[in-house]
Amino acid sequence: SSGINAEWPLRPGSTIGRKDLQDNILNSIVELLAEQENSKSNIITMALEHIHANELILTYGHSNTVREFLLHGRKKRNFRVVVCESGPSLKGHQMAKELSDGGIETTLIADSAAFAIIHAVNKVIIGTHTIMADGALRAPNGAHQLTLAAEHFSVPVIVCAALYKLSPTHLCSYDQDAFNKIIGPENMLNFSNTKLHSKVLVSNPEFDYVPSDMIELFITNTGGHAPSYLYRIVSELYHPHDNDLDNMCVEESDDEH
Repeated sequence: SSGINAEWPLRPGSTIGRKDLQDNILNSIVELLAEQENSKSNIITMALEHIHANELILTYGHSNTVREFLLHGRKKRNFRVVVCESGPSLKGHQMAKELSDGGIETTLIADSAAFAIIHAVNKVIIGTHTIMADGALRAPNGAHQLTLAAEHFSVPVIVCAALYKLSPTHLCSYDQDAFNKIIGPENMLNFSNTKLHSKVLVSNPEFDYVPSDMIELFITNTGGHAPSYLYRIVSELYHPHDNDLDNMCVEESDDEH
């Protein structure tokens, strides 16, 4: 990934000394740790460029980066924040409390109320688990319905995320199982109700796919980027062979035979 030198002999049949391999891996780890440590501070310094006085901002669930971004903006701007609770995890409750403790006027709402209030919102600011190569998101479950509402009312959606969350892969329509993660239904159903469990099959996905055309701007540790520019960043951070790791494994297997 970003720390691996593109001159590495990555093709099947190539060789590299153990010492060189070890040095490259260690350098990559050091670079990644430094990026993780500094990325949040680089992102929050741009808060005053995107948050203006008397705005109403909508966010979803809990994100450490978004929280620090908003709190940094509060140092010189007065604005209000509405937090969707992000069911069934309800992580938005923690987010609302932390923002309120930081001096921001905060309102917590149910996820279903987002469409009713978003017409009054100036912008949506969210975090994400992963940024796909085409600018789409692997975001917390429920984020897609929020961005759909924002698109309906032409409200800009801003994503705060460090570039170490950028993936060189794309989502294929037939590959939802590999993209998502299905977690247990215990936070949705009471296990004591055994009669109900025998009659229903509960799917509780952890993530939502958010298309890139619903995103206005990515705020990263290297600045603000439009979704259409991310392909360029992917080419800078990843070797071209990283885009199709499955085919690389197949080629290596064929060479061995």
